[in-house]
Amino acid sequence: MMNLGFANPKPDSTIFDRATLGRPFSLEEFIEKVSAKPSVLAPDAIPEWVQTEEIPSDKYYYGIGKSIESSDAADDDARLRFAQYVEVSVQSIATQQIAENKDRLEENYNYESLVSTNMNLRSVKITDRFMTPDSNYYSLIKYDKSDYHNLVTQEIQISLETDIRKQELAHQATEALSADSLRHKLMMDSLALGRKQAVIDSLDHILQMEESRQRQDQTRVDLIKKQYADFLKIKPRYQIIDVPSASTPESWVYASGRWNPEAGHIRQLKTGVSLWLITAETSVWAKRSILDQGEWSVKLEVLPKRGDVYPVSLALGYIEYIGKYSEGAHLDLRDIKSLQTISDLQRDEIASEENRNSSFLVVGTVGVPQINSHVSVYYDNRKISLASIWYPFLRNLGDAISVLNQVEYFTDDDYRNRFDDAFQWQLGLRLIAIPNRFATSVSYEDHEVWMLNFEFQY
Repeated sequence: MMNLGFANPKPDSTIFDRATLGRPFSLEEFIEKVSAKPSVLAPDAIPEWVQTEEIPSDKYYYGIGKSIESSDAADDDARLRFAQYVEVSVQSIATQQIAENKDRLEENYNYESLVSTNMNLRSVKITDRFMTPDSNYYSLIKYDKSDYHNLVTQEIQISLETDIRKQELAHQATEALSADSLRHKLMMDSLALGRKQAVIDSLDHILQMEESRQRQDQTRVDLIKKQYADFLKIKPRYQIIDVPSASTPESWVYASGRWNPEAGHIRQLKTGVSLWLITAETSVWAKRSILDQGEWSVKLEVLPKRGDVYPVSLALGYIEYIGKYSEGAHLDLRDIKSLQTISDLQRDEIASEENRNSSFLVVGTVGVPQINSHVSVYYDNRKISLASIWYPFLRNLGDAISVLNQVEYFTDDDYRNRFDDAFQWQLGLRLIAIPNRFATSVSYEDHEVWMLNFEFQY
C-alpha cells in the first residue's frame, strides 16, 4: 500500500461545519476537467498510449480499454481498469489521514469507522478514444494524480472533522453531567439516546459501505459478462477425443465411430443414452479393426453448470472395462457377419471376472472466457487426462469449429500405444455440420495415426 503525503491545510473544525455550510468545493470542477472526444488523427499517427497500452508518466492515474466490438465496450473496459488502479490509493489516503489525526480521535477509531464516499467510479469521464485502421477500439481515462488525491483528501478530511466534532461534543456533554445530580440524570438520558443514534448511524454506514462494495463487485462481473457474452452461451461438448467432459449430451441417443482412412481400419465404436443428468455409454476399441478392448460406464452430473464468469461443472461415475481380449475371442469390426453371432469363447471372455476391471471416475470442466476455452480434468484407475476445447472463431461461427487438445498419463499398460508411452498427446479439429445432430473431427492419435471421428445425435 502506498503512503501519500499532502500539504493541504486541515479544516478548522471550530469554524467549519459541513452539515451547515455544505461541501467547500465543486466536485464537478475536479472530475469533469476533461471531456472525452474521439481522436481525429491520420491513419498512420497512432497515439503512444494506444501503441504501448500504458501512460509512461507517474503523474497520472489511468485506465486503457480495448475492444474489437465497439467503442462502448472499450469504454467499459477502461472504467474497469481505472477502478482497479485507484482503489488502493483511495484506501491509503484514508489510512494516512486517520494516522495524522490520531491524537484527536478515539483509540478504537479505524478505517471502517470513517464515513467516506467511494470515489473509484463516481463521474469518471472518458478522456480520449481512438480506432486503429484494423477496427480495434481504444478508450483512455486519465486523471492527474495530484488533482485526484486533492479531491479524495478533502472528502476524507471533511468526514474526519465531522467525526472529531461529534466526539468533542460527546466529551463536553459527559463533563457537563457532573454539575448536579438532576442535570447528571437528564444529560445521561440524553447521552444514552445519542449513543443509540450513533450505533444506528454506524450500522447504517456499515450497510451502505457493504452495499457499495457489492455494487462495485457486481459492476465488474457485469462488465466481464458483457465482454465475453458469446463464450458464456456455449455449453461444453460432452466428448473431447478419448475422454468425456463433465457435461451431459443435449440428446437422448448418440453414437460415434473412429476410422483410419489411410488403412481403412476402425479404431472405436461408441453408443450412449442420456436422460436428465445421467449418461450411460458403451464402446469397443480395436487395433487394425480387430476387437481388443471394451468398456461401459454410467456418469451423473452432480454439479451442473455453476458460475456467471467461470462456469464449472462436475460429474461422478462408474466404469467397467476389459483391458485385452485373448486371440481366440477377437472379432473383426468390419465383418458384419462375425458380429451377428458370438462364440462361446467370446461370451466366456466377456463374462470372465479375471478380464473385467472396474473403477470410479470423476471429471470436472471449467470455462475460461479470457481464452475462449473449456478445460476438463478426467480420472479413473487407467489414466489421468487433461483436455481442452478452444473456439478460435467464436464471434462469427460460435462452436461450429473447435480445436481439441488432450494430454494423458496411463497407469494401465494395456491402454498405452504400441511404443509403450506413458504420456500421450493428441490433437484434433472438430467441425459441427448440424448443431446437436452431426459433427465430425480429425485427430492425431497414439503418436502415429490420423483418425476421422463421426458423431451422430438424436
